[in-house]
Amino acid sequence: MNILAEEQKKILDKNLTEEELQIKTKEFLSLYYELRKKDENKWYSKLTLEQRKKIHKLILAIYKLKNRLGGFSYKMIKDERTKTDRPIIYVVTHVGKFDIEVVSEAIKDHYYLLSGDFEHIQGIIDAPFLALNGVFYFNEKVKEDRKKVSEKMINHLQNGGNLMYFIEGTWNITPNLPMLPSYWGIVDIAKKGNAIIVPVAADQYGKVFKVNIGKNFDMQPYEDKSLAISDLRDCLATLKYEIWETEYTTRSKIKEDEWEKYVALRFKEWPYFNEEYIKGLIFKPKNVVTNEDVYKDISQLPLSTEETTCKEKIEFLDNMTPNLYTARLLAIKDARTRVRIK
Repeated sequence: MNILAEEQKKILDKNLTEEELQIKTKEFLSLYYELRKKDENKWYSKLTLEQRKKIHKLILAIYKLKNRLGGFSYKMIKDERTKTDRPIIYVVTHVGKFDIEVVSEAIKDHYYLLSGDFEHIQGIIDAPFLALNGVFYFNEKVKEDRKKVSEKMINHLQNGGNLMYFIEGTWNITPNLPMLPSYWGIVDIAKKGNAIIVPVAADQYGKVFKVNIGKNFDMQPYEDKSLAISDLRDCLATLKYEIWETEYTTRSKIKEDEWEKYVALRFKEWPYFNEEYIKGLIFKPKNVVTNEDVYKDISQLPLSTEETTCKEKIEFLDNMTPNLYTARLLAIKDARTRVRIK
């Protein structure tokens, strides 16, 4: 049993009062840093970069064996990266539990992994291999921890090491979005570490992964962080879309619950994750409104006032103060209602 993951589940309980949540969060973080400190003091944490590069060949062989025993394989769509004398950040799209091993087999180079999943990885068979290869753990919810890990990554790059960086921060289980909104931290890390980014898109079809490696991406020319991250995200989205184009099907072959089954399989691979937990990790850019935000209130409305007979619904209409986006949708819905009545 994973002790940390079990303790984290207690924090996610919606029935907790604010006071109970604060107490349990404090208890969780205390245990989290106790176990992380213990892990960071083990012998493999003292290995040098050169020693890890030599061990990496063995790790790759183990990953390959593990992938084959699990029935996993990969197909390379294309590999457009070019040789560079600068350190590399492999920026990878995140699709599920097994993409680290499969993408590692595809790119072959040594790297340190950036991971915000210490609480889930500890106690499982993957942990020692990640530790030997090199991993930077951090807690996504703790600002000081995010700052410290950024400094570690920059120092690692300046010393000639590579990174594997899942820029989305969590699994992308959306049905039609190639890339989730992306965090901006990578811009400063790449610039200060003088690193070249190699974008890598991965997607999973059953137990076959399709990997698409793009051209080297340089952050140095960018002065505007928002433009830099937007261009990188576009690059990764294009690579993902190119993978999608290799999958041919017809509408008649697609079942109504196909996507739900796909998502269920991803969560079956990693029991501590669920859809609500994943959504809580997705980066939410300022001034960006999602479909869920827009329809949050309007989803409770009847199709028209003529259909409103329930007292509670009438009170809801009277008391609701719609924001600008909801107001626009209400106007559209009212116009459609009038046309339908006529």
